[in-house]
Formats: sequence, C-alpha cells, structure tokens
Amino acid sequence: MASKARRWIGRGVLALAGLAIGVLVIEMGARLLPANAAAEMLFNAPQNTPPGMYSNDHQTVFRPTPGFEGTMRSLGYSVPIQVNSLGLRGPEPVNNEQPRWLALGDSFTFAAQVPEEQSFVGLLGDSQQVQLFNAGSDGYGTRHALARFRQLEDKLAPELVVLIFFTGNDFSDNEQWRDAIRRAKERPDGAAIMGGPKPPLRSFLNKNSVIYGMFNMRKRAKAMTDGKSPEVRRWRREMSIFHRSGRMELRKGIDTTRMPMEELRDRVERKGGRLMVAVASPAFAVEDHRTQATFELVNLDLSEAELAAPETETLKLLKELEIPSCSLDTPLRQAYAEGERLYLAYDGHWSPAGHLVVAQALEDCLAEHGLAEKATGAQ
Repeated sequence: MASKARRWIGRGVLALAGLAIGVLVIEMGARLLPANAAAEMLFNAPQNTPPGMYSNDHQTVFRPTPGFEGTMRSLGYSVPIQVNSLGLRGPEPVNNEQPRWLALGDSFTFAAQVPEEQSFVGLLGDSQQVQLFNAGSDGYGTRHALARFRQLEDKLAPELVVLIFFTGNDFSDNEQWRDAIRRAKERPDGAAIMGGPKPPLRSFLNKNSVIYGMFNMRKRAKAMTDGKSPEVRRWRREMSIFHRSGRMELRKGIDTTRMPMEELRDRVERKGGRLMVAVASPAFAVEDHRTQATFELVNLDLSEAELAAPETETLKLLKELEIPSCSLDTPLRQAYAEGERLYLAYDGHWSPAGHLVVAQALEDCLAEHGLAEKATGAQ
C-alpha cells in the first residue's frame, strides 16, 4: 500500500510540475506578444500602488507619505520608492551651494515607474547641477500643485519651479477640485489612501503575470465597449477634448485652469522664483499605433480626432499668462518617429527612454527662455 501511495504521489508531483512548466512556457510566450494598444487605459496599473505610499491631506487632497519606503511593482518594472520627510520623492534636502529647483505635477512627475536617477527629475537635476526636488503625486492637477507649492515654498525657497501639465486629465482634476478637497476634509488628515491589502495570489498575478493582465484587459474592454463599465463615461469625457465633439469641454477645461495657473505663477514670483510649464499629452496622442484602439474603446470616431488641440490651447493659455512654456509632445513625437518607444507597454507613463527625451527637451526650453542661467546664477 505504501509503495502504491508513493507512486500516486510521484505521479501527482510530476503532473503539477508539468502544469507549472506549461504555464511558465505560455507566460513567456505571452511576453513576446505586443501589448494591447489601449493598455494604458485597460491595465489599471494604479491598482498596484503599495499600501501607505499616499496619505490623505486636508490642503492638497493627498500626497506621498513622508518617510515611506517601498517598491512599486507592476508589469515591466520593479522600482524602489523613497519619500523624504517633506513628502517628496527622493532623499532629504542638503544644505550646500547648489541652487534649489522644484518639479510639480502628477504621476508623470512622481514617476514611480522608473528609478529616481532615470526620471527626468534626476536627469535634469544632474545635468544642471542643482537640487531638483520631486513634488509630483499621482492624481494631481494644477490646483493640487498650487496647494503643494504653498506647503513647500518657505521650506525649500526654490529659485525655479517646473510644472508638468498633463492634458490627459489635469483639466478634469482641476474641475473636480472642490469635491475632492471636500471629501479629503471628511477623512482624517494623514490617513493612508490609494492601495491596500489584496488577496495574495491576485496581487502577485497583477504585478507579474502578462496572461492575467491580458485576461483582465479583455474583460474590461468588453465591459467598456458594451457600455457596462462605470469608467467608460469618465474616460470618454476626458478623451473628448482630443476629438471634435469635445471642443466645448476643452474650452471649459482651459477656463477652469486659468485661475490656478495664474495664481501659481504669481506665488512663485512673489517668492523670488520663476515658473516654467511643460505640456505633455497621453501616450495615444503621441504614439499613433495606440490611437485607434483607444478611441474605439470609448466609441469616438478617429476621423474626427484633434489630437494636438489640448496642447495647442494650453500653450496659448500660457502665452496669454506670460508663463514660459515648453511643448513635450514635439520632441516625443519626433523620437517615436525615429523608432523610440517613449511610454511603457502596460502603463502609459514614460519609459526610461521617454524620460531621457523629456529631460533634454526641458533643458532646451530652459535655455531658450534663459531660465537656467537666471536660476543658477551662471554667467
């Protein structure tokens, strides 16, 4: 009997080993396939945000948790995240002779998808030989950035502030500010938000399995195209500004953004600094292999797309406000045309190659406006 039981156990172990090898082979094969062209909307990378990385804040709605250390892991990357005592990504400020600059913006500025030294903040700080502090945060619009600057202006006294304005959702974030800050004040200040415990197997698969990611994206795509997803209305509204049907929505976004942008400019200048705003668009507006699939997802006619309209109108606003500006779309589109892939396959944020292009574009814009020399005191 014992010998028979051992044989059955052995067969079971071999069967499980064969199954595991088969799954591994399928997983490796899936990694060779191109990602869904609309993956930036379908994969939902923010679900992998480590618990405790963000905290509720009664002034800014939320911000990176001071003192947080952890790892941002998702398909395609595993990145250590360090947040200093001021709630800025990176090490503590040091007292030296280097000028202090500040980067504001949303998740494209925080850049949890790449190591600090490969982000545009790290690259630009090194090239300009300044302390460039990263005050970005997932979900920030211009009003969030303004509130964040108020918290930091006296502690850092930056000589130059660089704001990354993301046309993908900064307009809608600005429009929703009042409701967002009201909800934040209903929760305890400093309470952890964004992220939390998930079933261990699901959490592991979310971060590591392309097959699981493909399954979830297909399920979400079907729900959106069938009109059954609660997200589809929000996505369509945010994307409509890249389409002829959304011209009024874009105008509304510009009008809502004008006041906080003007106030940020005035506040920075009152503190003796200068502001430059760089305008960035979503991946589907830069890498054209993503465009059709993304528009189809929310039932927008690609033939009526106006992909450059949000950037054009934002740059026009900045010119009216006499704020030095920078187009990031132009160098990103050029690099894409030359074969570079500037956005992550399953995430929609800049890849290391994208950050390199952005850092160089910012250097060029700073030089064009004479801001680097004024901020560093160079002759």
